[in-house]
Formats: sequence, C-alpha cells, structure tokens
Amino acid sequence: MYLMYIDESGDTIPLNQKGKKFLVLTGCVIHENEIQKIENDFRQIKQKYYQNFEIEIKSNFLRYANPDLKQSSPLKLKSREKYDELEKDVSSFLKQISCVLFAVVIDKKTYWEKFPAQNPYDTAYMLLLEQFEKYLDKNNSLGICIIDPREGQVEKHFIGEELTKIHNQMRFEETDFGKKCPRVIEKLLFSQSDKTIGIQITDLFCYPVFHVFEYNKKVNEYWRFNELTKEKLNEAIKFYPDETKKDTRFFN
Repeated sequence: MYLMYIDESGDTIPLNQKGKKFLVLTGCVIHENEIQKIENDFRQIKQKYYQNFEIEIKSNFLRYANPDLKQSSPLKLKSREKYDELEKDVSSFLKQISCVLFAVVIDKKTYWEKFPAQNPYDTAYMLLLEQFEKYLDKNNSLGICIIDPREGQVEKHFIGEELTKIHNQMRFEETDFGKKCPRVIEKLLFSQSDKTIGIQITDLFCYPVFHVFEYNKKVNEYWRFNELTKEKLNEAIKFYPDETKKDTRFFN
C-alpha cells in the first residue's frame, strides 16, 4: 500500500486582496514499507540540532533558521556554520528517501476567469487524486491520502468538509470533471503538519515548485527545485487551466 501525504504552497486569496498568483498542491507518495525508516531518519536530524524529535521542520521555518536573516523562525540557529550543516543534512535526507512526487499548479487569475465562484483548491485536489490513482493502477496497489486540513498562510481555515465530499465522490463515481479513483481506499485522513512527518517532508518538496512559478525562477538556477524536487517528480507538473501551459516550459 502507498500513502500520499499532501500539502499546499500559495493560497486561495483573491489577487486584489494580495493573494499569491499560484496555488500549488503536492502529493508525496511513500510505500508503507519505507515510512518507518524515513520517519526515524528525519527524527534523528531533529534531535541532532534541536534535541527535540517532535519539532516541525518545513520550508519557511528552515529558510529563516539562517542566523544571517532577520525573520523569526522556530528553527532559528545562532551559528551560521551549524545552519549550513543543517541545510546539508536535510538536503541529503530528501535526496535519499524513496518517494514519488505529484504536483498540481493552479494559475488563479486564469482559473477565476473560467470559474469565478469556484475554489481552486478543490480542482487541485481532484487533479492530484487522479494522478495518484493512475500511479496505484500502474503498481497494482491501493492507497490512502493524508492531508493537512488547514489552508492559508497566517489565518488558517479548515477545508475538511469540502475535501471530504470531493474525495468520497471520486472514490465511487466518475463525473464530467474527475475520473473514478477506486484504488484510493478509506476516507480522506486529516493530520496537521506539526504532527505528521510525511506532510512536513511534502512541504519541503512543495515549496520549490511554488517558488519557481510565483517568482519566475529558472529551475536550473534554483537548486532546491533542480536538485531535490525535480528528481522525485513522477511526470511533468500538471498545470491548470491549460490555456496558460506556456508557463510549464521548464517541465516538459
């Protein structure tokens, strides 16, 4: 069985309210036989630097752990040498773990031109679930989805009820928009990122995708994407709506 941990970067805030241009939803797929070793290895990194197996490591926290930056972080270190060592250890860990990534990028402006009343998060989830189903079918296996039900950057709001409805419908029905996903079993499982190592790992892979699109970075110049996320992607990043597919030029 495979577990798909899901996390987002960006937001669903309207652009005229200072929302981000893109919403990125990433799924990190890990086989059940691998998850214990991955958890133990990540816990050892946390213990090494923070003497705390349970501390949360995610992209923003890690970036601002750098003592040269003024921004606060729960991971802030006092030594630049130790920060560089932490970055190296986390990067090596992400490179060596056995996982597969799926990513969906929603261009919010174009999306709302087509569907002005719809939540792009719902569409991103449906597209992600379809990719997971395809992977499960290829591997003749079953899968479970685990997601952080909180969406937003500062003021989090809970989206569990909306996603549960979509998840259950796609498991049992084929609709005009989404394919039936019978290999995805059980209800959608919710777990906050600070309590779930798999979601923290997904965040570390997800943010580089968002960073490339939101800030128009070249992937070959952005090492976090080029060296970490890109190597784990199962296939090209799914971009929606596809009228703006020119923005996927780096991912063909």
